Amino acid sequence: MNPAARKTKIIVSLGPSSYDESVLKELLHLGTDLFRLNFSHGDYHTYRELIKSIRKLSPDMPIMADLKGTEIRTVCSETLHFRKDTHLSIVFQDPPDGEKEFALTGVDALHKLLVPGSLILIDDGNVELVAEKVTSQRASLRALTDGTIENAKSVHFPGLDIPFPLLTDKDKEDITFALDEGLDLIAASMIKSRDEIDAIRALVPDHVTIIAKIEHPLAAQNIDSIADSADMILVARGDLGVQMPLTSLPVIQKSIIAAARQKGKPVIVATQMLESMRQNPRATRAEVTDIATAIYESVDALMLTGETAAGRYPLEAVRTLHEVALNTEAHIDYSRIKDTIPVDKKNISDAISYASVEAALSLQAKAIICFTSSGATALRVTKFRPPAPIISFTPHSHVARKLSGAFGLTTITTSFFDNTDRMIEEARNILIRRGVACPGDIFVITAGMPMGVKGTTNMLKVIEI
Repeated sequence: MNPAARKTKIIVSLGPSSYDESVLKELLHLGTDLFRLNFSHGDYHTYRELIKSIRKLSPDMPIMADLKGTEIRTVCSETLHFRKDTHLSIVFQDPPDGEKEFALTGVDALHKLLVPGSLILIDDGNVELVAEKVTSQRASLRALTDGTIENAKSVHFPGLDIPFPLLTDKDKEDITFALDEGLDLIAASMIKSRDEIDAIRALVPDHVTIIAKIEHPLAAQNIDSIADSADMILVARGDLGVQMPLTSLPVIQKSIIAAARQKGKPVIVATQMLESMRQNPRATRAEVTDIATAIYESVDALMLTGETAAGRYPLEAVRTLHEVALNTEAHIDYSRIKDTIPVDKKNISDAISYASVEAALSLQAKAIICFTSSGATALRVTKFRPPAPIISFTPHSHVARKLSGAFGLTTITTSFFDNTDRMIEEARNILIRRGVACPGDIFVITAGMPMGVKGTTNMLKVIEI
């Protein structure tokens, strides 16, 4: 198994199934590119110890802080069991009392928004209810399916635009914790527009990478402006598949990926990639096909959630994802992908990045080398999906972590050089020492000069070892 040969990145969510240091070590060995901490679960003490374990094993390993965001959950005094057409109630003021009542947390003044006919989905859509009568005290509901409602299950109201604050108090606390622990990738949950991204941007240092999770229909509609503001896009299919008709999800996923790619922003697909492997050691045929489809759609990274956080086979899930990705990538004609991405030929940075990919193809280069201070040069090159590996050199560890989720990129942290010849010589020496470069190998080099100025990709050079 050679993780370095895989271009599609793997993001692993951590939880009880993967907290143990021996499991973390094996996940790293299997080629995990980025770890995710889900702030909807866990506590600061647990995560602080987990971060220490990760840093001990791999000091520069990127870690994503996934914010809880706004969410609505059930409050039940006891588990409710019911059959189709049973009548139940949501109580708005008094605590639930009885076997057919429950309350909600995370939303105010719901009685002003619900109307007869409003659909209520509970537990990721496993329970479907419809509102029949709504007062200031309660909403009378009818069950559309047999089901069970337990405490703290997710609740969605498809079609209702429920007003929420841009950032909850918990999100602000979690951002502070993440920054204090040195995490510089933050995922924003349940956003509807770029306003939530801008609100986070105002609270964090400039170098922090903000990942926009697209899990609400309004976010899907506003994907262009969100992609302009965010650093990365994450297609969160769990909530997205509940908030809109499930049958439309494949089309929505494809359109979000395409929009992010057009903007040159790395894009991640997540949720139920290998759901069956939470309980079984082998994936289903549909799951491996789903993975391949996402790769054919040109995603940058795939993210495992419950499979590695709470599943019985976290290591097997990562191994399966790696092998499917590697096999799928071997059957993609990358030379054709570059022409599906628009090139602003009046923009020097875009033109140089495109030309570096063309040169690498024409010369059958061993790799494309990018020197980057902000990550922008490397991201411009990778959006054109060259078949050759992309090796980026940066003097900043936070940039290396930012690039960890981008397709086909291997990033090496090195010293800062303001002299082009010394910079190239250092890269040559590093690649020879690592066994990447051999006599006769051709490398295409691109960079922005002067170094350290964002958005100045303006140099293209070809060297032979």
